[in-house]
Amino acid sequence: MAFMDKVPAASEEQGRGTDEVDGAATTDLGSAAGVLALAQKLHEEHVAEGQAKRDALIAEGQSRHDQIIGEATARQEELLLTGKAKHDALIAEADVLKVEATAEHERIIGEARERSTGMVVAAQQKSAEVLQELSSERSLLQKEIEEMRASERDHLARQKAYLEDQLIKLEQAGTDESG
Repeated sequence: MAFMDKVPAASEEQGRGTDEVDGAATTDLGSAAGVLALAQKLHEEHVAEGQAKRDALIAEGQSRHDQIIGEATARQEELLLTGKAKHDALIAEADVLKVEATAEHERIIGEARERSTGMVVAAQQKSAEVLQELSSERSLLQKEIEEMRASERDHLARQKAYLEDQLIKLEQAGTDESG
């Protein structure tokens, strides 16, 4: 419409002021102004439609943009929460495994200590038994040695007495034969 403001309208006074202008010329001018007005109107409608379409596309694009950003943000938060939860679960599992491993370590060490203490006690008992047996055996052997010495002394004493008796008999027989 701004274009129409600049185009001079054909008025009746302008048409009457000219001798050469007749009714048909006036109609042609009115008709040209009408075509121009119609063209201007169509132009403005197309521009308005274009602007409305542009605004609708921008609004749709912004809406889609907001939707995508919202979905991406939600997915990001979901992934972060899932990752955090998995991290926490793995840390908790690692802590449980660490506690179990420590308990198992302590159990094994305790069993080993008990076994080693038991083995030491058993070795000490066995040592005491062996020493007791050796002591008993030593006492028996000493007794046997003492008995053997006594038997030897008796035997030597009897042998000595026998030999002395034989010497006396031999001397007596030698003196009987000599005299």
